[in-house]
Amino acid sequence: MSNDFGTTTFKMDSGERYCHVINLTTGLPEFYPNLYLTTQVRNRSRASSTILATAGSLVVLLRFFERRQIDIQERILTRRFLSPHEVDALSDYMQRKFRRAPKEEPVDSMFTLDELEELEGSVDSGTHYMRLTNSAKYLKWLAGQLFQSPDSQASERIKAIESQITARRPERKRRNEDRDRSLSEEQLDLLFDSLKLDSPINPFGKEVQRRNRLIISMLYYLGIRGGELLNIRIPDINFHNNQIKIVRRADEEDDPRGLEPNTKTLERTLPIGDVLSHELHEYINKDRRRVQNARKNDFLFVTHKSGPTVGQPLSKSGYFKIINQIKTLSPILYALTGHMLRHSWNFDFSEQMDSSESPLSEERQAQLRSYLMGWKPGSGSAEYYNRRFVKQQAKEAGLALQATNGTRLPQGLSNEK
Repeated sequence: MSNDFGTTTFKMDSGERYCHVINLTTGLPEFYPNLYLTTQVRNRSRASSTILATAGSLVVLLRFFERRQIDIQERILTRRFLSPHEVDALSDYMQRKFRRAPKEEPVDSMFTLDELEELEGSVDSGTHYMRLTNSAKYLKWLAGQLFQSPDSQASERIKAIESQITARRPERKRRNEDRDRSLSEEQLDLLFDSLKLDSPINPFGKEVQRRNRLIISMLYYLGIRGGELLNIRIPDINFHNNQIKIVRRADEEDDPRGLEPNTKTLERTLPIGDVLSHELHEYINKDRRRVQNARKNDFLFVTHKSGPTVGQPLSKSGYFKIINQIKTLSPILYALTGHMLRHSWNFDFSEQMDSSESPLSEERQAQLRSYLMGWKPGSGSAEYYNRRFVKQQAKEAGLALQATNGTRLPQGLSNEK
């Protein structure tokens, strides 16, 4: 019987989110991969999302060994490791996307390994790079565990196999500085027109229209991340002062979500305008309070759909489902992500600062932007998010310069050769 592998996530009594690599055929955890996750990843205070991503890389590595009938522990102990053609095959395998077996299927009716290997496309270069990096680190660690005190020959072989795997990683592409990551005026107009309550093109049912419009509004008007949004609790909102607190909450015991949303930025207090404050008040008092079980927790956004999770905090998958449904409205929104609204906030902030009657210094603008975004001062994030505005200013300056020097050009274009 062929073995297959996967991950299982769970929450500890302390509230910490964790995961295991398991053999899906037997239902048992894999010893060495889980020892590696605990000692080399978790114990170095890595985020739960990082641990899960590492576990995913190890699952693909184990599937490769199973498919090629490679007993990696025996190979290491006999100092044979992997041949160059096997490393090439590993690199190719690490690019695969795998079909996922439906969660409701019992273990004994899982897809076969052949079915799981049906090519569904390739992962992006960043995922490919991460998988190979994690595989190289794991194999180096595993060899150290099996040898304990390797001789010089074994040490050289360990270094060689690590180098061979990392050498096959794709080149890490730098972020495209010319790519506009914020939304255009046309995209923003369509987005908010479609989310008006009772709009004929609103893609959502009436029971969640206000909630979903509020989600998009908060992302756009506050510039917050999706993880920050999903972590907001009602007590974080001060309606008297029109303020909302963004709080870092890791490993909350009373958060039932297995994949807890993370707040990557610094804690801060943000102002909210009267319109946004009114929308928050309306949602909490008219929509949220009617949801079954919603009063059992104080998270702002909850699941409205009937079922076992009704009234529980909105999950990351639920959040992405909302974004994906909006993307189907029009081809101009096909690439929409929640994070684009954070970029749009930064573009609008730059315009606001630039059009002020008493413009602030660039240093002061960077300080204000960093606080509102939750960045450490001097981190460089302010410059990255300001690129579109700078590019637009450069374009305008370039056209103005051409207009000024236009007298040196012919007044009309000639077709003469």
